[in-house]
Amino acid sequence: MSTQGRVSNLRFFLRYLARHKLEYGVGIAFIFTTNWLAVNIPAHIGAAIDLLGETAQSEALMHSVGLVVLFALVMVVTRTISRVFFFNPGRAVEKAVKDDCFERLTQLQQDFYSQHETGTLISIVNNDINGIRTLAGIIMLQIFNVIFALSLTPLKMWEISPQLTLYCIGPVLVTFTVARYAMSYMRRQMKQRMGELQALSSNTVGFLSGIEVIKSHHIQDWAEGEFDRDNIALRDRSRKLVMVRTVYLPLIGYTDRIIKVMVLGIGGAYVIQQDLTLGELTAMLAYASLLAMPFISLGMILSALQNSIVSLESVRRILDTPPHKGDQQHLPARQRDALFSHSLRVNHLNYTYPGSSEPALCDISFAIRPGETVGVLGKIGSGKSTLVNCLNRYLEIEPGSIFLDDEDITSLSRRDLRSAVRTITQEPFLFSDSVEENIRFGADDEAEALSLEQALSESDMLEEVSQFPEAQNTLVGEKGILLSGGQKQRLSLARGLFTPSKLIILDNVLSAVDNETERFLLDQIFNTLRSQSTLIVSHRASVLARVDRILVLDRGRIVDEGRHEELLERCALYRDTWTLQQQYEEHAA
Repeated sequence: MSTQGRVSNLRFFLRYLARHKLEYGVGIAFIFTTNWLAVNIPAHIGAAIDLLGETAQSEALMHSVGLVVLFALVMVVTRTISRVFFFNPGRAVEKAVKDDCFERLTQLQQDFYSQHETGTLISIVNNDINGIRTLAGIIMLQIFNVIFALSLTPLKMWEISPQLTLYCIGPVLVTFTVARYAMSYMRRQMKQRMGELQALSSNTVGFLSGIEVIKSHHIQDWAEGEFDRDNIALRDRSRKLVMVRTVYLPLIGYTDRIIKVMVLGIGGAYVIQQDLTLGELTAMLAYASLLAMPFISLGMILSALQNSIVSLESVRRILDTPPHKGDQQHLPARQRDALFSHSLRVNHLNYTYPGSSEPALCDISFAIRPGETVGVLGKIGSGKSTLVNCLNRYLEIEPGSIFLDDEDITSLSRRDLRSAVRTITQEPFLFSDSVEENIRFGADDEAEALSLEQALSESDMLEEVSQFPEAQNTLVGEKGILLSGGQKQRLSLARGLFTPSKLIILDNVLSAVDNETERFLLDQIFNTLRSQSTLIVSHRASVLARVDRILVLDRGRIVDEGRHEELLERCALYRDTWTLQQQYEEHAA
């Protein structure tokens, strides 16, 4: 989002608070009541002290003492209720922000994730968001607590002695000057600390993901050094923040002690001069004590507030990034169901990765019609996966390059596009759930699904799953870590077979299986796959021998197109690939 159109942090935060305005309103009312009771107790204590020794005023004395006890008991109730009405909305705001962050992350595309590492995003959602909860809960409560305490208490002090109250203003002004400097310094330090925490989190995720590479190459010392460097930077920054909290913020807490000394010194002189009674001096001392809590709270508020503001800025890196406009506009159900009635047409498609000078795809043109099975053959690095990611709009392409029937896919929402075009990749993602739930994941509830046993059978997984400890209820672990590469690919294929589709793209889904399993799965794909059309992408010619048409891709260009037999006769690249792979398979056999 541009800076010009960006709302302020206050307005952004108030949008979430407004959803709980009733709870906050009730909480504010109880905070005011608590502070009103607190500032009235010293007045009655002072009155009671002045009545001591006057037997004729015993009834008035008991009345003042009774009010003090009553006000104290009611304060316990109102203070408790005020916290309930602030802390609960604080948790609700935290949940709402987390939900919005996750929803936005599911809408953002590859360009966003290429600029923000996974560890950074995890740190934002898990760590930074805690500052927003603190801001919506305890800080909001303490802000109103301080406002009421610092307004009602001086007012009561003014009623007793305007001159003595004015003397107490000096330390308050000094306190706010120190607080302003401390706030500015802490905000800068916390912003840098948050960035260092995100860097540490991001690097930790990277090290853990590549732990096998680190161990196999014996570079543990390097990894430990990199981690230690980030950890030391975070420690040093935290020390600077601790210095502020232990040096500057306690000065704020000493303000009440200075005020008490001034009240005793100057107020004592007023008592001697009979400008104040002993009860009024006692009340002024009690009010000085009441001022202690706001000033102590002020130090905590300043520290937490700066952390919360930096957290808010960090979370807005996600929430202020707008999703693609086209993804918010969906076709009517009838029009969406009619997609891929004629063809998927690629028209002079070009794509160059950001930061690269060499195009990954150059002048690609072809069409897939309902009922066709088309193959794409190419060596590693020829642009096959780039082509797949352009077809399903994982990558952003120029308008006018790919059409689904007469619809430019850049004008369609990704949900509408992927309702017609389904992709199964060579690196499937499996959730830390059961085999059954991973197969059912993303299935169209309205489509006619296979039985789970049939989907497993057609993907050659039924026998293996039956031997798992809990069969189809066995957990596969995070990212399918408990399965082999071939098992993960076949489970992903079962997910694709589970419900029918219009056009299914199989991107090297058989790269991790043996030859016998490959032949079985190819029979399932060609004979039982419930899709109108299939695009099979592979670097193995044997996988594509039975398709209707093969596109030969080399260095981002289509160098030939035709049936298997035709390409063997006229395309040297295809013929050489076929011959080499046949020789390799014969040698392996």
